[in-house]
Amino acid sequence: MNYEVTIGLEVHVQLKTRSKMFCGCATQAGAEPNTQICPVCLGYPGTLPALNRE
Repeated sequence: MNYEVTIGLEVHVQLKTRSKMFCGCATQAGAEPNTQICPVCLGYPGTLPALNRE
């Protein structure tokens, strides 16, 4: 038997940015829960995430 080794890595990182990666919502620490969200953050049907250039 021939086996092919496949190794995958799952990395969780926290970026120090002022806005999220796929929308313009703020990322201020200590804000009230569920106040820095939008339809893209929530993954609503029909929303199309795009990379935030900021």
